[in-house]
Amino acid sequence: MVSERPLVWLARLLDGLRLPYAIIGAHAVNAWLEPRFTSDIDVTIELSAEASRDLTAAFEREGFAVVRIHGERLPSGPDFLRFTSRDRLVTIEFQPAKTSFQQHVVQRARRDRNGTCVATPEDLIVLKLIANRPKDQIDLLGLAALDGLDWPYVESAAREWELAEVLAALRARVGR
Repeated sequence: MVSERPLVWLARLLDGLRLPYAIIGAHAVNAWLEPRFTSDIDVTIELSAEASRDLTAAFEREGFAVVRIHGERLPSGPDFLRFTSRDRLVTIEFQPAKTSFQQHVVQRARRDRNGTCVATPEDLIVLKLIANRPKDQIDLLGLAALDGLDWPYVESAAREWELAEVLAALRARVGR
């Protein structure tokens, strides 16, 4: 069952299953910026149909219930899985890495001080540009202000996702 440190617990579980992953979303942003509250854990993961069954079985053994699976019967495996702990205090959402960008996010992830694989600030910028919700705008301002970002990588990904203008507007807002 989940300890008081769900990200550390999750990293051990996924490492034990030998599933490459990257924490994305607010928990990943919290690794790079001043932490803010978030209610769920978002993960991009390399996940075949067989590995999806193994993941589901492992989570069920740990007291989690599957509350949503989208695309469960696809030959490539599901597109989305959501698990919730029995006490409903922990929700973990998995997005299997099916696009080349998602695969790069997983490959480029870095281990934080707790051993959790976290998406890079550059990949988070692209993911937040894609989602582009009000809370993403706040995260984007903080991420874009970080020193040492690989802007050519971000620009390339933004062009690929047809977000070059949105990225340019962000950079103008933060003076980068």
